[in-house]
Amino acid sequence: MSSDKSSFQDPHILHSFRLLISLALLLLLAGGVLGQQLSGPSPYSLCSTYVPEIGGIITAAASSTGIAVAENKGRVRLLGNGTLETVWSAELGGDIVSNLLISGDSLYVVTNTSSEEPSSRLRVINIETGLIRNSLEVILDRSFLLKRAGDAILIVPSSSAPAVLRTTQLTYSGNFTAWTPGDVFLFTDGERALFASADGRLKVASILTGEPISEISGSSGKIEGAVLSTAGRVIQGKNGGEIRAEAINSNGRDWSFKTGGTVVFLKSLNGKILSASNDNFLYLLSEESGKVVWRGRLPGRPLTGALLKDGSIAVAVLGEERLLLFDSTNGKPRNTIELEANEEVQPGGIIETEEGGIAALTSRGLRLYAASGGCTR
Repeated sequence: MSSDKSSFQDPHILHSFRLLISLALLLLLAGGVLGQQLSGPSPYSLCSTYVPEIGGIITAAASSTGIAVAENKGRVRLLGNGTLETVWSAELGGDIVSNLLISGDSLYVVTNTSSEEPSSRLRVINIETGLIRNSLEVILDRSFLLKRAGDAILIVPSSSAPAVLRTTQLTYSGNFTAWTPGDVFLFTDGERALFASADGRLKVASILTGEPISEISGSSGKIEGAVLSTAGRVIQGKNGGEIRAEAINSNGRDWSFKTGGTVVFLKSLNGKILSASNDNFLYLLSEESGKVVWRGRLPGRPLTGALLKDGSIAVAVLGEERLLLFDSTNGKPRNTIELEANEEVQPGGIIETEEGGIAALTSRGLRLYAASGGCTR
């Protein structure tokens, strides 16, 4: 016993023992930190699903009140956040021929009547009750795009001149004199609108007056998407894979970048340009020079994409039964959302809810996902 006790009290042995204890504590601490780094964001889980009894869902839009869906046969329905249970439904009659736009406590949608004398009507619905607040006849056309423009709404028919509607009085503030037959609407930032003409010219017009601000010569090839930057550039993505920046005031090309496939979507992100191309890559480009900030590989061709509030990029890929989430700061994979077999996300079908969930409009219906434990009932 005396021998063991004296060995334990030996200063060299005590020092070694303390070192071993310290090393063990450091390893435990490092393991905990490493485990947190490897775990990453919580995986998304399916909260609820909505499938219409008859027909399908045309389009959807989210607000703090719920998720509004437009269905075949002229029906609009509000689904509860978290549950996707019906809060109210409204029969509008005819066919729904626009997206759903929610502004304040109103929901805007255009329908085409099926009478002997067809007409197009903008319907204004109380988002809380589903009751129609107002109805306004607009120029007859086969489809419309509704966009928010400050305190007004931009109504873009597929083959006619856009119009600006003041929502407070539900009155027109004038049409776009900058528009000519054959022009295609590309983008609005609430103050300006961007159009492409049939001969490849790009036209920037004021939302307030409808008057032209600038005209750019443009270039050949179909434009798949475009944005107007605060720095005074038009950035366009082409079906041939080119991303091209044009200076609005000087009417000259600033830079161009060539991808290996059709540009599927184009977004402005914190002074940079985010793009997905059919060459199976995500790109983040410098708006100033067009140089690549990062490039992220996709497992296939992108179908549609969206920017999320937490800095993630959500992308649906052809042949992938899942949504892929990437970190917008470096292009690295961040998370996934699993779909069912043979299920495909529709174009524009990635919708972020006010609560931070993700609603996916798919070939099966509407599915609501949330980070693990985030589903509400």
